[in-house]
Amino acid sequence: MRVRIFLFAAIAMLHASMAGAWTRPGHMVTAAIAWHEIAEQHPELLLPIGKMLLAHPDRGPFQIAIDRTTGQEQARRLFLECARWPDDVRGSLFDHPTWHYSLSAIGAKPTGRIADGLQGDAIEAFTLAFHTLSNTKAELSDRAQALCWMLHVAGDIHQPLHTAQSFSADYPEGDGAGGKRFVKDPLTGEAISLHWLWDDSVNRSGAVADVDARAKAILDKLPRSSLIELKSSAKPSDFATWAREESLPLAQFLVFRADLVTAQAAEKAAPVADKYWTDVQRAAERRVAIAGYRIGDLVIAALAGG
Repeated sequence: MRVRIFLFAAIAMLHASMAGAWTRPGHMVTAAIAWHEIAEQHPELLLPIGKMLLAHPDRGPFQIAIDRTTGQEQARRLFLECARWPDDVRGSLFDHPTWHYSLSAIGAKPTGRIADGLQGDAIEAFTLAFHTLSNTKAELSDRAQALCWMLHVAGDIHQPLHTAQSFSADYPEGDGAGGKRFVKDPLTGEAISLHWLWDDSVNRSGAVADVDARAKAILDKLPRSSLIELKSSAKPSDFATWAREESLPLAQFLVFRADLVTAQAAEKAAPVADKYWTDVQRAAERRVAIAGYRIGDLVIAALAGG
């Protein structure tokens, strides 16, 4: 029997108010960092990864991504597209809205329809994707989809607002992981959700040259050896720990700290304090770096046995 990646039923809960973790360009940066790690440690995997992704059943986005490239550069372009693909297919038959997050409640005790505050299937989705990718007997098209979901969900879980939603008198059923709180974009002045502020804080351009430049800057600024979280290579069994012991505390103590001012309506969005915005950028950059290095480890573990 063919191994299928689509085993969970998509439950429509938060996705109407939540954006994806990191923007599509942000996910491309994590993939560029991961590709650098794979190329350094296991260059023999690069072309097989490209071959796998050419078997992806949703061919359109990947054919556009490769442009006129060939060989390893074509494989790299496919890999960058793979990391953002789960966001590109939102609302389609390939979509799994609840796979992008695993939320715990913070703040007041949840009430109403969300009794325990727990939502999302990211942990289960990651486990499924890793095992499908690792299974050499699975159809290549299924492994291609699994690779994309693994890259994407591993990136998602490093964004604090994909592990927490706040409950309060103003948000008795939760704030949609920041999707129902509004602030002014520090760069444009436009009203955006708090969730999107974090998503969009690392990279705003999906042009490959811009993605590469941003990834190089992060690699130079935050080499693997400088990150205490990376004292050992990433293992698939660590995934829940990254969510609960890293991203969730960041949400509790950084995202929702005292100097954050938000509004319940976009037209009442307040400016973001300079210090808060600086700290968001610093923390988000670090989380993207960690995610990129770990994704490289995970791909190697799945395809080369670690």
